[in-house]
Amino acid sequence: EDVTSNARVISSVPLQIPYSGLIEIRGEVVITKSDFEKINANRAKDGQNLLANPRNAAAGSLRQLDSGITKSRKLKFYPWGVGANDLKFDTHSDMMDFVRSLGFLRDDFCKICSSIDEIRQAYDELLSLRDEKPIMMDGMVVRVNSLAKCDELGFTVKFPKFMVAYKFPAIQKSAKLIDVALQVGRTGVVTPVGVLDGVEIDGAFVRNVTLHNFDEIERLGLMKGDMVCVIRSGDVIPKITDVYKARRDGQEVAISRPCKCPECGSELLDEGAFIKCQNLSCKARVVSSIIYFASKKCMNIDGLGDAIIELLYKNGKISSIIDIYRLDSSSFDGLEGFKSKKIENTLNAIKASQRPPLHRFITSLGIEHIGEVAAKKIATVYPNKWLDLSMDELLNLDGFGEAMALSYLEFMRVNRIKVVELLEYITPIIDEINTTQNIFSGKTVVITGTLSRPRDEIKAELESFGAKVSGSVSSKSDFVLSGESSGSKYQKALSLGIKIIDEIEYERLKNES
Repeated sequence: EDVTSNARVISSVPLQIPYSGLIEIRGEVVITKSDFEKINANRAKDGQNLLANPRNAAAGSLRQLDSGITKSRKLKFYPWGVGANDLKFDTHSDMMDFVRSLGFLRDDFCKICSSIDEIRQAYDELLSLRDEKPIMMDGMVVRVNSLAKCDELGFTVKFPKFMVAYKFPAIQKSAKLIDVALQVGRTGVVTPVGVLDGVEIDGAFVRNVTLHNFDEIERLGLMKGDMVCVIRSGDVIPKITDVYKARRDGQEVAISRPCKCPECGSELLDEGAFIKCQNLSCKARVVSSIIYFASKKCMNIDGLGDAIIELLYKNGKISSIIDIYRLDSSSFDGLEGFKSKKIENTLNAIKASQRPPLHRFITSLGIEHIGEVAAKKIATVYPNKWLDLSMDELLNLDGFGEAMALSYLEFMRVNRIKVVELLEYITPIIDEINTTQNIFSGKTVVITGTLSRPRDEIKAELESFGAKVSGSVSSKSDFVLSGESSGSKYQKALSLGIKIIDEIEYERLKNES
């Protein structure tokens, strides 16, 4: 979401900095605990609903349409890293010292550790300060300081390999489980949700808790009416960690595995851990998949939110994703709240979504395990054959495992006709890539060590030649491009007899062919 106008009123975001090079500063917006209490005290005085917790309050404040409200919430911005940049630092700590010297806030707990024991000591120290710190915390981040080693470690599809969250113990509370509700997701998986009598945990009032699946219910030995131990996992998602069986009074009721879909009544497929509704016409599956398809991170159809999609479905105007593109002005006749201007805007938004970037279209299909990052990899590497990929081609993508590949293949096998039919209305945009043919075309290259240019720049260059840049050395590697301080990858390439080249030879091979 574009929150630029609101970010400009945060006092800790300088509107100018004494640096003219390329720099993208990343960080977190927070509300201190004391400011949060003042905000809620004022809201109580004015008869308004209280805000749930500082985390949600910060997110909501940043999204306000009125920048005046954002300014009054006293938000603070703490930088924790950079994205695109022209900086020449060797370590993350030096780079962040520079960023903070530009006028940004400095957290008072940043430590450079040289051993596991020092990390544990830092963790224990910060945990002891948890209640004294001005902002809420659920742990600390441990990261590699050497930027060259960060580049070498790289990323998976979902997260960096050079940093990890080291969580604090979650705050525990007791509550009574009064019922178990069933939710049907867009893939048909039926998820049990525990309904509590209500308990406050670290500023948030919790009524519903995730139970994950029915195997988890059986593992816990959970029954309706049980007193349970509840935590907010990662201080966000409420979950049950224990059942106080000694406190049972005989009034508890066993929780049975469902046989019928709670939404459509059709027979459920019991796969053990997962129970699925197989009915593709099930309202819960259809509505959830349409809502996901139209959402901001997918097709971004402005004005087609959850409530409107449910209204259109309830009134028989749409029964599948493709029906969105069959709507016309008469489709909204008799629907409450739809005047001519709103109808026109909705139809224009639907029309504007008919030429999305390819990765957004793939994301919008709602394939299990295939999110935005994975869809981008598919769209970038296989822009012209994404509909007809093989297992080997998918497994060749960085970060793809067997579960992701099988999920993609199975979805395309089952839903191919529907996807092709959808493509009659939608023309995904494919970024044109001009490939230069040379000795690296079609080869697998591994980059290791510190180079004179940013690693991402060299990777993009190799990919423009049609090369595959891999994060690990194997017998399938063709070249290892080695810079200063090369480590285990260099040694493995030597042992496997892989051709090792330096930057000078790389430039020569690149140019002569």
